[in-house]
Amino acid sequence: MSGPACWMTKLFNHISPKHPGWRNDRQVTANMDPSSSSFYHDELSRVLSEQSFGLTRYEVAGQSSAHEATATVTLLEGTNIKVSLNIRGYQLDDGQTHESIEALLQSISPTYVQKRQELIIAKLQSLQ
Repeated sequence: MSGPACWMTKLFNHISPKHPGWRNDRQVTANMDPSSSSFYHDELSRVLSEQSFGLTRYEVAGQSSAHEATATVTLLEGTNIKVSLNIRGYQLDDGQTHESIEALLQSISPTYVQKRQELIIAKLQSLQ
């Protein structure tokens, strides 16, 4: 194992004995491995949850395959889309592929862009 998963696992293994409520390293390592059957499902669930401010609703389908996860997303405009996550990135039914969920949502939802800008401005103003 090399790259981000390696140093993250080493860090986790170093500090996890001090925090007994944390998951064991087998679970953490498995969830960071793209070949894990739950990686894509867990990642798609996480990123959609983080972007929920700019969505009406979303539902991640039960495990599609070990190499892809799919969700139905309702945009703020009321449009329903299907988003898939696989090794190529975040993909729409029409084949558009993006490296991030933010880029995908920005490309199809002007209301998402507006909500995201409002959120960023509000957070910046709270720092003053």
